[in-house]
Amino acid sequence: MQTEPQPAPPASDFSVLDNIAEDWAPATEWARRERRATASIEELRTFYERLRPLVPAIAQHLESHPVDRPLAPREDRLFRLAQMYMEAAWAVEVVGAPEEADQVPRGRWRITPVLEPSSRRKP
Repeated sequence: MQTEPQPAPPASDFSVLDNIAEDWAPATEWARRERRATASIEELRTFYERLRPLVPAIAQHLESHPVDRPLAPREDRLFRLAQMYMEAAWAVEVVGAPEEADQVPRGRWRITPVLEPSSRRKP
């Protein structure tokens, strides 16, 4: 069942998302994958529908922050919610389930952190 999109809050007021951030804003890619994979499709769809009308405003708000500096905690939480939205969108829009039926079991893949250029070894 599709819900009617709600108007986005002003860019300065994303507090409507505070009550879901703890459950839906994991800090790592591995944690986002696990959150998606262990949620029901109904939970994912509810999260997806709740965030969908806010994503353009979140993106616009985050675009005003430099990419070469850490985000403030509030913006970091918004960014992580947007990342989780993308995980949920794949499940809701494409697969119709938290995971694909015939995929490699998630326990077999390893997600490694991206190294910053300054921490990479020189050849």
